[in-house]
Amino acid sequence: MFNYSFNQNYLPQTLTEASISLLLKPGKDPLDCGSYRPISLLNSDVKILAKLLSSRLDSVVSQIISMEQSGFMRGRHSFTNIRKLLNVIHSPASGETPEVVVSLDAEKAFDRVEWCYLFAVLGKFGFGSNFISWIRLLYTAPKASVLTNKLSSHLFSLSRGTCQGCPLSPLLFALAIEPLSIKFRTAPDILGIQRLDTEHRVSLYADDLLLYISDPVSCVPNIINILNDFGRFSGYKLNLSKSECFPVNNLALHIPDNTLPFRMSRTGFKYLGIQITRVFSDLYVKNFKPLLLKLESDLKRWSVLYLSLVGRVNCIKMNVLPRFLYLFQCLPVFLSKSFFQSLNKLISSFLWAGKNPRIRRELLERPRDQGGLALPNMEKYYWASNIQKVTYWYQAPELDWCKIEANSCFSTSLSALITAKLPFSPSKFSSSPVVISTLKILAQFRRKFKLKEFSVYSPICDNHLFPASRIDHTFTLWRRNGLTLCYHFYIDGHFATFTDLSEKFHLQRSDLFRYFQVRHFIQSQSPSFPALPTDSGLEKILRTPIQHRRLISNISNIITSLHDTSLERLRTEWAEELGMEISDAVWDRAQARVNGTSSCACLSLIQFKVFHRIYYTKSKLARIYSDIQDRCERCNSTPADMSHMFWTCAKLRDFWSSVCNTLNDAFGTNVKPSADMAIFGVLINEILLPTDKKNVFSFASLLARRRIALQWKSPDPPKGSVWLSDLMFFLKLEKIKYFTRGSTRKFHKIWDPLILYFDKLNTLP
Repeated sequence: MFNYSFNQNYLPQTLTEASISLLLKPGKDPLDCGSYRPISLLNSDVKILAKLLSSRLDSVVSQIISMEQSGFMRGRHSFTNIRKLLNVIHSPASGETPEVVVSLDAEKAFDRVEWCYLFAVLGKFGFGSNFISWIRLLYTAPKASVLTNKLSSHLFSLSRGTCQGCPLSPLLFALAIEPLSIKFRTAPDILGIQRLDTEHRVSLYADDLLLYISDPVSCVPNIINILNDFGRFSGYKLNLSKSECFPVNNLALHIPDNTLPFRMSRTGFKYLGIQITRVFSDLYVKNFKPLLLKLESDLKRWSVLYLSLVGRVNCIKMNVLPRFLYLFQCLPVFLSKSFFQSLNKLISSFLWAGKNPRIRRELLERPRDQGGLALPNMEKYYWASNIQKVTYWYQAPELDWCKIEANSCFSTSLSALITAKLPFSPSKFSSSPVVISTLKILAQFRRKFKLKEFSVYSPICDNHLFPASRIDHTFTLWRRNGLTLCYHFYIDGHFATFTDLSEKFHLQRSDLFRYFQVRHFIQSQSPSFPALPTDSGLEKILRTPIQHRRLISNISNIITSLHDTSLERLRTEWAEELGMEISDAVWDRAQARVNGTSSCACLSLIQFKVFHRIYYTKSKLARIYSDIQDRCERCNSTPADMSHMFWTCAKLRDFWSSVCNTLNDAFGTNVKPSADMAIFGVLINEILLPTDKKNVFSFASLLARRRIALQWKSPDPPKGSVWLSDLMFFLKLEKIKYFTRGSTRKFHKIWDPLILYFDKLNTLP
């Protein structure tokens, strides 16, 4: 169909039609048409075509678009724009020329792009006629209608703008605005802000344009002329009422309000969702404090909702974490322990509906495949987000914002500071509050996990701990030959001899004294010398490639591994109650079965409560209340602990036998009831049993535990017939799960024996 449409130069009519839904913007007048944000719903087939083109374009567009544009570019992030802005504002400014930052707001930027201009830009950037023809196909006679109160308007034609809801639109817009970025970077009549040897002029995130300007009184008219000229053929239109001018230095503060056509924001302005302030310490007050208050209000409102523990944890994951994670990534603000105590207190109150927690937070934070619910640890994400910038310092010092921060250091380098032994005062080595704050956060993390020692990933050159490298330039030649880090002086786990290093890095005989200098330096810093120190979490983090798409998650996982929450106490309690040893294989499978048995959150929560012994048994209640006896409601025996309630109770023998007999008859197996299966859903002894069959027994035993929990206070044990009815009911959920995954045949292969067995029954067992 696509090839036919390409040859005919038009798409089928239904593929060119879009339905526009209107969303009211927050805090806007609902009676004003301009208060609504239009969202276009496109045909799925045309979105598939657009996605194919987008995937091809995405592989090359980052080579065309300059580094100043970070929006929608693979491997680029919005935090680089904010980091660069903070560095420019809070680094020493010129006292001779006014410096300002101008945030330009474009009026409906995506909707005003002229198509003839867009196709001309694609041609100028070297895209072939065939590729441009495919894009023209998407923009041939498009139509749209507005959906209001379930009523659709008549279709009307579109003549400009990138298609809303189209996967290709962000990349096309980035190409469309790139000529403007090039003009601002090269215009001789515009002066940027100079920081050391670098002139900063422009930053972009899609249509959010930020200009760094010196001498704004003379430069702004030239900027307005460029924008007007660009708008005549591209469709770009500046919204002066929403554009802001932020004075950087004291001279700019004295510019009268009516001198420039932009609104003067002397104390701060909002950029990419972040409140930028004149005073660095105010970043916390303007960003984190309001978010904490908003979260408190939201959690209080949500607490009345009927949500399970799993639902509340997912709410924290999907709603709360992204809000804080964005601030953590963008703002290098040092947060004290009390901040996270307040945050965790709010989250804990929401999770447990204002009641006392029934399980330690650390156990909730464990990964789902290790018996936890993967509750986000905000402090670890805070460390990971800020340490992410440290990995950029270490691996990509050529980036603009990294250069500014590196140049703020004196008598040392950033690599030397992040690998130096603690404690030290960052303010003695850098004048930048951004760098100082980041180093304080890194030190906070290192102290927490006892990573205070010197790291062999420390550089030889530009290291305050090794002054000889700053005097003798031969060490710079070593760096060019690859002898960069202290780590490179180790071969096969031991400090190398001069002969070995000479062969590997082509050292001269005259370098022997320098070798002794380095050896003495490393020996004084490393307690394990001459052996190579074992890898710590810091080295693992510094080795993590910054190109990784899940860099923050990877760093967070490394941080988590530094302090793994042990479940040995829980394992011991189960073993003592059951009177048997729980092997590593059973325990590992038991952890995996907590969330791996069923995709139903309610069923997973039941197994979570069983595994972590959360249920209130008579044994537990007797320890809390003196008037409660530790006796089972069913058999009147003692102790009525977790093992008894789910397995060893005499009145449960027939029930578990019925469960196993039913499954054995249906699937032709010979599985006998066991504590591993009854409590953890694990079949470890049935080695020859296929995985699918093991999953069946695990799922069926989970429903049996659910039935026991439902009759927790009943004197009568559950009946096998009721359990079988539950099993057939929940098979509907299993079928839906397999259907959504496109595995309906697999469902029938696994469960058809049980369904056939059920159909043959005259009466329930």
